[in-house]
Amino acid sequence: MKDDFEALRAMIYSGRGITVGMTPSGNQFIGYSLTGRRPFSQAREVLQGKKTGTVRTNATNRKTLEEGSSALLIYPAIVPLGNALIASNGAQTDLIYSQAMNVPEFQHPNLLLSHAFGNPSFRYDSQNDRWIDITTYEPDEPNNTPRISACLFEDWGAFHIVRCKDGKKDTDITGFELLPGEGKLITTYKGGNETPLLPFEGEPLEVKINSETAGGIAEGIYSAIYGGQNQGDNYRVSAAVMLQKKAGGLETTIINRSERGN
Repeated sequence: MKDDFEALRAMIYSGRGITVGMTPSGNQFIGYSLTGRRPFSQAREVLQGKKTGTVRTNATNRKTLEEGSSALLIYPAIVPLGNALIASNGAQTDLIYSQAMNVPEFQHPNLLLSHAFGNPSFRYDSQNDRWIDITTYEPDEPNNTPRISACLFEDWGAFHIVRCKDGKKDTDITGFELLPGEGKLITTYKGGNETPLLPFEGEPLEVKINSETAGGIAEGIYSAIYGGQNQGDNYRVSAAVMLQKKAGGLETTIINRSERGN
């Protein structure tokens, strides 16, 4: 029986998404879906570092990618950290990781995400000669793409989203208990493909999880992000899932359109 991502297809293909959940047998996971509307956004793939296990975005065509901003397109997406997993859709992953490393004991996911975004933090964008505050929404007008982040630790998960609302920074943090066979999902956009795109709002979406493996969950996410605004569009870029086994160890599956071709 497949995972129930198909019911949420419009939400997933409209933008980047993060799923936090637990398999029926109690294995915790984070899933990440990567999409792209423009050639420079689609000129990416997802890779995993051999030393740290970090899942990150990478250019498949450096020249095409540089038509956009690598400061917004290249980043660590999922990071294992002891018994915790953290994820985001941008450079703010660095903030969350730093916050986790700078406290004596790992914080509850809600607190970790709240503290990580407590003060502005800037990254230099050399392609556009500007400084970007990575604690607020992305400066890609007119969409002002929200920054979404997540963390799971000891049967608890949390989401953080910072969006543009009436020209100002608007933030939500949601914490929840992880339960067998259940997942929660947030995306950058609302799913209607308006112009400009509307940000995700409200409570995280519920997802039924039936798979026990990272591969099964990744296939469900990847199949759900097919589609686009016009007939024949395909916004797919990648899907990645990192799963913590109760018996110990991590299991990671990455699916790249650059390799599959569809």
